[in-house]
Amino acid sequence: MVGIILAGGCSTRAKVNKLLLEVDRKPLIRHTIDSIRNYVDEILVVTGRYNDELVPHLSDVKVIYNKDFSLGMFTSVLAGARASKGDVLILPGDITNVNNLTIEALLHGNKDIRIPSYEGKTGHPVYISKKYVELLCEESIDSKLCDFISKHNDVVEIIPVDDPFINFDIDTIEDYNKFIELQRKELTL
Repeated sequence: MVGIILAGGCSTRAKVNKLLLEVDRKPLIRHTIDSIRNYVDEILVVTGRYNDELVPHLSDVKVIYNKDFSLGMFTSVLAGARASKGDVLILPGDITNVNNLTIEALLHGNKDIRIPSYEGKTGHPVYISKKYVELLCEESIDSKLCDFISKHNDVVEIIPVDDPFINFDIDTIEDYNKFIELQRKELTL
C-alpha cells in the first residue's frame, strides 16, 4: 500500500505555503504524513510550486516533483499514481488530522474504490486498488479524480465514518485558525 500525499498546489488563497504552517510546533505536512504512516508501506509526497521549501521537511518519504502542478491537482494525483506499485491511499496535504478509525475502515472495505463519508459528505483519503490505479494512470491530464470515480461508480464504496476531519482542508488562514480550534475541541471530548 502506498500513501500519496498531494502537496503540489500554490496556496493561492492562503497567500503563504500553508503546508508549513505549524500546529504543536510541527508543520501541517508532517501531521498529514504521520496520520497515514502506520497504514502504508511507502509514502510519496507529490510537490510542485513549493518543492524547495517542502523538501527539507520530507527526508523520510519519497518526494515526486510534479512539473505540471500549475495545471491542477489531478496532475499530482497522476504523478503519484504513476510512481506507485500497488493499492494507494490518496490524501491532500492540507487534510491533516484524519482519524485512525477512518483509515482502518477504508482498509477493511470491500470494493476497489473506497471513500469516507461524514454526515453525508464524502471526503479523504481515497483508497484505490492496484487494478484501478492502473486505469487511473490512463486518464487524461485534464480529467479530475471525481470524474474517474464517477466512471467506475460500480466499484465505489462509500464508508460512513465519525470523523469531521475528512472534509476539513485548509485553504485560508481563517481555515487554519478554525482547524486549530476544532482540533482543540476534539482533544477535550
